[in-house]
Amino acid sequence: MKKLTILALVVFLFAGVVKAQLRYGIKGGANITDILTYSSIIDDVDMVAHFQIGIIAQYKYGNFAIQPELLYSEKGGVLKDVYSDGNSGSSYLTSYADLSDAKQDIHFTSQNIELPINLQYGQMFGKTNVYVQAGPYVSFMLGGRINGDNDTYKSVNDEFKFQKFEFGLGAGAGVEFGKYQVSAKYDFGLTHVGKKTLNYNDTNINPFYEMRNRNLSVSLAYIF
Repeated sequence: MKKLTILALVVFLFAGVVKAQLRYGIKGGANITDILTYSSIIDDVDMVAHFQIGIIAQYKYGNFAIQPELLYSEKGGVLKDVYSDGNSGSSYLTSYADLSDAKQDIHFTSQNIELPINLQYGQMFGKTNVYVQAGPYVSFMLGGRINGDNDTYKSVNDEFKFQKFEFGLGAGAGVEFGKYQVSAKYDFGLTHVGKKTLNYNDTNINPFYEMRNRNLSVSLAYIF
């Protein structure tokens, strides 16, 4: 009986592997980042469009699929009215970023390598697969730009330190027709953009510590 059970299990798993579909593809699209901030020296953050590009793998079994991706992704936003509250603490950002007091809006961009793992469930409508997806992602920050300048970013990073790793969750939906896949996904960053930086009063002075990424991506993939 034990041998029969093991044999049945092996046959079942083999049949599942044969039935499953493993495919690879390339992907590109737009990121629209809405940075969540609760900093006392930044009034608001405007959304800015960036881009993502990379490779994907898809392991499909019936109505279910798992789709890990490896992406180069840029995110960021426009930090609005950084000096408008008259708080001297805002000088922390200008001193190390080497910015002018006349420039109240700061354009921030991060450059990242991301690994999302999307769990998908779909239904066929004719030859089109309509699916929903959700899953975690991890991200490694390669670098960035402030007001379009890498050196300014490095100056801020030397003083405040940006987080190198980000973790978050995403959810979205999409359609597949033939070898093409169109999807939209919203990611919720669960970690801070920057590291906590304390002054002599043990008060955080890094405005990037008080930010988390919120990102809407719209993408097109070609699956071989």
